[in-house]
Amino acid sequence: MTELSVDNLLTKAKNKFLLVNAASARAKQVSDGSLPYIDNFDPTNPVITSLREIAADKFRIKVTSADSKKPQEILLADDDENAPSQLDRLAKGAKEKPREKPKKKK
Repeated sequence: MTELSVDNLLTKAKNKFLLVNAASARAKQVSDGSLPYIDNFDPTNPVITSLREIAADKFRIKVTSADSKKPQEILLADDDENAPSQLDRLAKGAKEKPREKPKKKK
């Protein structure tokens, strides 16, 4: 069995935050029913199982950058450039007097 020390686990990831995120993601997979990659897993504690998998080099922690996806502007079909913004409509609505309902004749 590989040693489960913090120093040993930190050699597998660049920093402790990546280690925690990888361990929690794998623990969620194990608790959702994924089979463990190691023989000496703890069936009652998926976090310990995921840390043992990281210590045994059963998977790699890969960092993907957020720059790979460029944000895209989403345009709605009914957007009109000349239409007042929602904030303008709300501000004008607060200044206007409420409309009176027409009285029905009997």
